Amino acid sequence: MSKPVGKYGVIIFGVLFLQLMVLSRLNISQSIMPLIYPVLLLILVRNINGSLLLLFGFGLGFIVDVFSNTGGAHAVACTIVAFVRPFFLSSIGPMDMGSDQIKPSIVSLGIKNFAAYSLFLLAIHHIVYFLLEVFSFSNFPYTLLRIIASLSISWMLVMSLQFLFNGKER
Repeated sequence: MSKPVGKYGVIIFGVLFLQLMVLSRLNISQSIMPLIYPVLLLILVRNINGSLLLLFGFGLGFIVDVFSNTGGAHAVACTIVAFVRPFFLSSIGPMDMGSDQIKPSIVSLGIKNFAAYSLFLLAIHHIVYFLLEVFSFSNFPYTLLRIIASLSISWMLVMSLQFLFNGKER
């Protein structure tokens, strides 16, 4: 097994373990559900094959669905994020400086661009997920509150993880 594949495997296992065994069981509030596993889609190399990215997004969401018993909502949300990611990445910065293997991070994009990139894609994920979860607009203000509260906590956790694991490279 090559070193990058092994490294990604450890990261995937670690983030999924944190999401499924810790954050999913956290009882902060009825309105707050931190979802950090989409960070796995955000940190993939920039020029990954589009079909592989969509397949990875679906597979990631499917794994979380199986362990969370959510009936496909995570899979749909992750697949949509995987679809939108290349369009947003191509519009936010000078990612073509050098290698095609550049990973989006606070180091390669800068803090401001990575913050906007992660907030935008997490917002898409959370909106799709929570709307599919309730599958109704009857109590939309409460759903909107859940989206905003969960997005805020999730985004802060994703940014904290970026600073924690990429801070030494800056």
